[in-house]
Amino acid sequence: MLLVIDIGNTRTKWALAGDDGRLSPMQICLNAAIASAKFPVKQAQKVIISNVAGDAIAQQMAQLLAPLAPHFMKVIEQAGGVINRYEPTLGTDRWAALVGAWHITKHATVVVNAGTAITIDVLNGKGEFLGGTIMPGLYLMHESLNQHAMQVNIHADSVGVSMINFPINTQDAVTAGCLNAVAGAIHLMLKRLEKESGWLPKLLISGGDAHNIAQALNLDVKQIIITDNLVLQGLVLLAKE
Repeated sequence: MLLVIDIGNTRTKWALAGDDGRLSPMQICLNAAIASAKFPVKQAQKVIISNVAGDAIAQQMAQLLAPLAPHFMKVIEQAGGVINRYEPTLGTDRWAALVGAWHITKHATVVVNAGTAITIDVLNGKGEFLGGTIMPGLYLMHESLNQHAMQVNIHADSVGVSMINFPINTQDAVTAGCLNAVAGAIHLMLKRLEKESGWLPKLLISGGDAHNIAQALNLDVKQIIITDNLVLQGLVLLAKE
């Protein structure tokens, strides 16, 4: 069995994959609680990790997974049919997600990962990664307003609720505003890719806020693909290479 681990900015996710590439149910914990996480070390023969949380947590993870020797993936120029046009600073999570996305669509695609940060990345019809953007996730947007706008005091549990077209209170106005910002950024990238590629691109969304963002976009359902654990899917494909 292959153990795939995605260490993000605030949370760590993991799952086991068999020879057929299918993932077991994903497990998750906060990075701060990683020492008490129960990784299935005895069930795995190999481990591949995407880590964007720094060297300290990588060292901690290596100790927790002993006697397995984890492979911390690196971004390379080409893998899984994807050609990388980005500078060397590309995060391993974005790279794994792009490999996973290309495996799913084989089409010009805007790839959205909606977590602590929201990345909006672009693959053309040849599998070339043209680049992308990074913006705060919905929770970070809400928290920024809570901390820096004195007259705006909203509840954390409002993050990600369905968008209201014409809000008439501050709570709904903030929620709709944050969703509008994300939806607008995605629409803009879709239009740019459509112009560049000459045909209608796919939109693949993953992450905890995927369904709410898809609802806010109000696109043809055939254009949108929502998938779980895209980074983990990409890690399985990268492990085969």
